[in-house]
Amino acid sequence: MELICSKKLELNVELDCKTKELYLEYYLIACESENFCTYGIQISMAKDNGESETAVIHDILSSKENMIELIKLLYSNSVTPVSAYDVICDCIS
Repeated sequence: MELICSKKLELNVELDCKTKELYLEYYLIACESENFCTYGIQISMAKDNGESETAVIHDILSSKENMIELIKLLYSNSVTPVSAYDVICDCIS
């Protein structure tokens, strides 16, 4: 597993008049088997209140370079673990 991108998001919550922080990390994961390798992603999100979520999706693409480009696209759009699967399906279909 290799960390590709990470970011901190600050969200303004109007009801509380407070700023909440989210920390996102996007990892490249490799799945090797008998002379063949596929790549996937792990997206981890930590909230400032201590809660966390993680999505792990294996076997998305067979090209490491293309997978890194997809990870960068997800990063630039701040895709979270809860929506990762649907967004990836839309991107590669």
